[in-house]
Amino acid sequence: MRDIAEQLKANKNNEWAPLEGDGDFRSEESVELLKQADIVVTNPPFSLFREYVAQLVEYDKKFLILGDQNAITYKETFMLIGANKLWTGYDNGGTKWFQVPNDYDIATETRIKIENNIKFFSMGRIMWFTNLDMEKRHQEMTLYKRYSPIEFPNYDNYDVINVDKVADIPMDYKGIMGVPITFVDKYSPEQFEILGIANSARWIGYKCFTLIDGRKIYNRIIIKNKKPQK
Repeated sequence: MRDIAEQLKANKNNEWAPLEGDGDFRSEESVELLKQADIVVTNPPFSLFREYVAQLVEYDKKFLILGDQNAITYKETFMLIGANKLWTGYDNGGTKWFQVPNDYDIATETRIKIENNIKFFSMGRIMWFTNLDMEKRHQEMTLYKRYSPIEFPNYDNYDVINVDKVADIPMDYKGIMGVPITFVDKYSPEQFEILGIANSARWIGYKCFTLIDGRKIYNRIIIKNKKPQK
């Protein structure tokens, strides 16, 4: 990303000047720049992720931005995912390194590295979110397991089966399933329908509390296979 920025800077046809204000994306100065943009690529403040995405949608912008994996569970974000207006990009999962000020410090030394006198800090659960169409979005998952009521128990209060691993989604199940939120990174709208998201405390879109024998289950995406196999 830094190399691309330097290339853009070297092109005399591009403007490169510091902002007059503090750079807040909500400022009048930043909004005026946003209006001129064709595609926005950035690392927004994670604590303001909902508000930032709402602004991009309001101005009808194409974008590629970084966010925490748990942003999938935000009501505002999930509604966009369910409406096929937002999805995840490439290179998700694992550790990503972010440049930080040289005086930045943290007790866990393994999460800090220095290259060419530049300090970097590692973070997990970071994903790319985008509304740019791409090949990955249309690649269907290869499913290999068959449904078994023992392996895929129902939730206590709804006729929805629980699937603990995305890779284990049964290929022949015609009903409704609850899968981990990491499913979104494998989601193809041609293969699956997203109905909602639920956990033991709340739901969005599909009324389902994720409990098995009274035991709470973490957030689950509620889905249905459009192409169940025989």
